[in-house]
Amino acid sequence: MQTSSKINLLWALSLLCVILASPLQGEVIYDNSKNDLLARYSPGEVEIGDEIFLDGTARFLTYFSFEWWGTSDDPNAFAGEVEARVRFYKNNGPDYHSPGGDFPTPGEVFYDSGWFGEFGPTPRATFIFTPGMDFPIGGLWIPVDRMTWSVQFRGMGPGDALGVDIYCPPVVGANPNDYWENDPVRGWRLLINPYAPNNQMNFAAYMEAVPEPSGMALLLVGGLGLMAQARRQRRKG
Repeated sequence: MQTSSKINLLWALSLLCVILASPLQGEVIYDNSKNDLLARYSPGEVEIGDEIFLDGTARFLTYFSFEWWGTSDDPNAFAGEVEARVRFYKNNGPDYHSPGGDFPTPGEVFYDSGWFGEFGPTPRATFIFTPGMDFPIGGLWIPVDRMTWSVQFRGMGPGDALGVDIYCPPVVGANPNDYWENDPVRGWRLLINPYAPNNQMNFAAYMEAVPEPSGMALLLVGGLGLMAQARRQRRKG
């Protein structure tokens, strides 16, 4: 009986791989991971956001990554209990008034990773977000063509520093050469970093999406979930 269950599960997993291989093949809707300006930014514990323009029409996000770095006096571990948090915003908040004009601030959140940790110092690394682990199985629906993604770090101890790598220009999609900072007192502010090369303050990131999730894949994933639940229940019995 156990052998039969294992065979059925392996067959279903194999079929799932075949189904997912084509329908969920993502198209690149944003790519700012090629033109490294060899510059980096450390925001401390303040949330910072990069406003971006997405390419194409696919809007179910199946892959998101961004580069980050973290240093400490101890190269093997941070002194504090360091955590990170990623959010996606619609730019539909109150206007920010600046000498260059009025710009809508990040407003409604349509993705929030929550705080996550268990990572250590690195000269450069990449956080990767995928369906099933971070997004819904069929991908995260992006309801806009222009959005802001943000990152925030906290829990740094003495000697700890974290931040993002600066790349520009993107090879897919676009973005302005400024960034958002969510000041704890004044709220969102649109800023330019005079220390970034040519004031190009854009964070290294990459996104893939599909037009819509595969209904068959979702059905099969649901079936696998029921099978796994049944097997767990049998073990408990």
